[in-house]
Amino acid sequence: MDLYYLNETLYIELLNDLNLEEYEHLKTRVFRIIEDYGVDRIVIKNHHKIFHNRHFLNQMKQDYMRKYPGDFFIK
Repeated sequence: MDLYYLNETLYIELLNDLNLEEYEHLKTRVFRIIEDYGVDRIVIKNHHKIFHNRHFLNQMKQDYMRKYPGDFFIK
């Protein structure tokens, strides 16, 4: 997983599959960055397109939309 900030957007590149523990760690890390730095545009590039990743990422998007204003994209 790579995280980088470019042009007021936080990019997250997932190169492997997620399990529940990795998902919780990723979510905590991303939401902390959002709160600490006021990032309001998130783009997740999912390079490992298995069902579990899409399920976890869609859950993260729903949690994000409930808690924060801004944009959240999954590519």
